[in-house]
Amino acid sequence: MPTKSKILYSLGIIHFLISLGCQEKFDKTKWAGDDAIGGPEKVLMAEDLIKTNKLMGISHKQMLQLLGVPANYTDTTKTYYELLQEFDSIDPVFGKNLIITFNKDSIITDAEIKEWHKH
Repeated sequence: MPTKSKILYSLGIIHFLISLGCQEKFDKTKWAGDDAIGGPEKVLMAEDLIKTNKLMGISHKQMLQLLGVPANYTDTTKTYYELLQEFDSIDPVFGKNLIITFNKDSIITDAEIKEWHKH
């Protein structure tokens, strides 16, 4: 299990890569091949999706074809994909999710990356 120093190291690497402007272009094969929790590469691919507006205006069905099944598949107004999680022992303590919002016609109207911390 990761120690606090490993978690801080991982977060530092992510911050460093992002601050350098490193950009991982979205790749459907890599996205689907990543483990369920993801990692820094998945965060960078999600940032590419947002920057290039590849998600805006597409339907729920098109999103499923592009990204696969989200973490909360049953919600029709807002859904999310887990991009990154860091653990302390067995409990998640930090993460980043790609949050996607739909209008009443199931068209994506917003996409953003949200960071969370265990309190």
